[in-house]
Amino acid sequence: MSLTPLELPGWLEFNTWRTGLTAHRFSAAPGGGPEIRAVFYVDRRGRLKLPPNNPFIPIVFRSARQRPSGRTAEWLRAAAPLVEEMRRRGMANPQYLPPDVDDVRPWRWRGFLVGVRYTYCLDFPFDPSLADRAHMQHADRALQLGMTVEQVTDVEPVIECLAETEARKGLSIGIGLRELRVALSLLGPDSLRMYVCFDAQGRAASTCVIVHSLGARAAGLISGTKAANLAAGASPLLWRVAFDDLESAGATGIDFGGANVESISEFKSRWGSRLVPTYTVRTHSARAAARFLANWIDSRRLPSSH
Repeated sequence: MSLTPLELPGWLEFNTWRTGLTAHRFSAAPGGGPEIRAVFYVDRRGRLKLPPNNPFIPIVFRSARQRPSGRTAEWLRAAAPLVEEMRRRGMANPQYLPPDVDDVRPWRWRGFLVGVRYTYCLDFPFDPSLADRAHMQHADRALQLGMTVEQVTDVEPVIECLAETEARKGLSIGIGLRELRVALSLLGPDSLRMYVCFDAQGRAASTCVIVHSLGARAAGLISGTKAANLAAGASPLLWRVAFDDLESAGATGIDFGGANVESISEFKSRWGSRLVPTYTVRTHSARAAARFLANWIDSRRLPSSH
């Protein structure tokens, strides 16, 4: 089985350099059956901790069984030692499972708290006819305005777009100039693919950074668009070109990296992508109980009037 993007050695090294955590590769083939493998990040106390900007922990399971009953039985058998390893180590923060893990019963049966999130996945080859017509029209308009998209190795225009997005939205993307340079040096431009849309004057307008591995679904990492270029179609053009480039590079699709923010979710949904539930798991603790209570209280509050 080829490595998925978040299993790449360069990605693991970047995360350990950035956080001080230790990357631990896990694999098991109980009873000589199909192998399951994963990558965990471990803190100094031996607990699992998911680094920032990682959409999930990579877990890979393949089965040759065609019938659902046989495949499910193999999954339950293979997942058992993985779940036990996670239970034994404990967790410093919730662990996000990848979109391909759609059966979380092994975690529930071992007493884990399970939550649900969402992401959008787009399969290649990209079919423009399935995309929202307005998206495609905005991309065409950007071309008419003289905008172009390039895969770059210069991190400056990437950070320029990200910084403007952070300031405008009042959020922290979590990767700065130094971090992105290190990530690029460790992964190389084939695996860490940075795309920038430039306006007719050659100024950076929109960007996205994607982790890619041949024969696997690419992982969307970070993206941002300058406010002045939102209406001009810079972002639709950027992603349209990125899809074509990733497909040519051998990606099987792309995981956009989350669909839990309403405004961002809407943009991702318009490419003909699939809404996929993804699960979070964590062990019981006082902190987990407090977080559950806080989330429940928030869900009971009436929406504000403004």
